[in-house]
Amino acid sequence: MAEKTFRCTVITPNSQVLDQDVTAATIPAWDGQIGLLKQRAPLLVKLGLGSMRLDVPGGKSQRLFVGGGFAQMKDDRLTLLTDEAIPTGEIDTQAAQAALKEAEAFVPQNPAQTQRRQHDLDRAKAMLKAAQ
Repeated sequence: MAEKTFRCTVITPNSQVLDQDVTAATIPAWDGQIGLLKQRAPLLVKLGLGSMRLDVPGGKSQRLFVGGGFAQMKDDRLTLLTDEAIPTGEIDTQAAQAALKEAEAFVPQNPAQTQRRQHDLDRAKAMLKAAQ
């Protein structure tokens, strides 16, 4: 019996990172992980920071770090528009550790800087978690 697949496309401002058939996907929504299978009801969701898992035909899976954006599932097509998508095996953990230390050391002077600091902390922590 053939595996039930749907198309998954991941697009960043710089390039199309992925365009392939998958059997399942788990994406980091802003409020938690969402699992998706073929024939899913239409969905439009804001993405958070975190790891995205794609199960591909043949039983293998791949993971990407996703840095915010939006995802849409419609007519067996999952499309992610994201600021960044990095295969977890390509994450520079030393750079992520350095970014985390820099964000922790930064002392914000206004609400905008406080918000930016929190984003930088969340991004660095999510990248390190995705790299594990």
